[in-house]
Amino acid sequence: MDDLERIRRYLAWREEATSTRIEPSRFGTALFNDDFPRYWDGNFLRVEPGVDAELEALLEEVDRLYSGFDHREIVVLDDDRGARLAPGFRDSGWEVDALLLMAARRGTERGSTLPVEQWSFESVSPLLVEGNLEAADRMTREDAEMDAGIRRIFEERTRTRFFVALADRSPAGYCELYVHEGVAEIDDVHTFERYRGRGVATAVVSHAVRQGRAAGADLVFLIADDDDWPKELYAKLGFDPLSRYWQFRRPPPDYRRG
Repeated sequence: MDDLERIRRYLAWREEATSTRIEPSRFGTALFNDDFPRYWDGNFLRVEPGVDAELEALLEEVDRLYSGFDHREIVVLDDDRGARLAPGFRDSGWEVDALLLMAARRGTERGSTLPVEQWSFESVSPLLVEGNLEAADRMTREDAEMDAGIRRIFEERTRTRFFVALADRSPAGYCELYVHEGVAEIDDVHTFERYRGRGVATAVVSHAVRQGRAAGADLVFLIADDDDWPKELYAKLGFDPLSRYWQFRRPPPDYRRG
């Protein structure tokens, strides 16, 4: 099994382990988290590789499956098909993101002297709320707290570990680490604005790589926006592009007005 297939199987495990229900679709898998209906990344249609999916059929299917939800989200795992669908989703008013899977395959080109600690969910939760509000200018406090709160479910079901970098003895940034069957994912990397430029992301990501490997993972990866600058930082930390997939979202009306 190649690295891409291993990552896809890992992501399916994490998504399904944190769902309250899963329904089959002619295009793949519909995932639901009924306890957190406004959590987009827990309530979406996953279009599996090799599935023949066209725009209008996908729109009809996601409306059928998620009729009681305020948002819509579709994830297309096949890069070529996602790229072909992207213009149609944009024309339909959806947000379109090409997401890059990057695997740690080289040593870091630079280090950081900032200390990194592992924190419990209870300790890190206020930081997650602050980071959500800082990173998403249209997010309400209620949704920021919801997005942080679901991490408790992640911790219980997937044994998420939270790492916090310290600068001037204060929390300066954080990330999450998941490990399952030899695959480790680093997620939700955030540096608080007041500490930018001090090597915070370098510190937490490098620490998470080491911890993932210490936990038995021979494959460590993360997901970056293919149109944003952090992928360049991750490349300097030894991550190489592996593949892309596509995320299509139609936010709730109140989010659009934010």
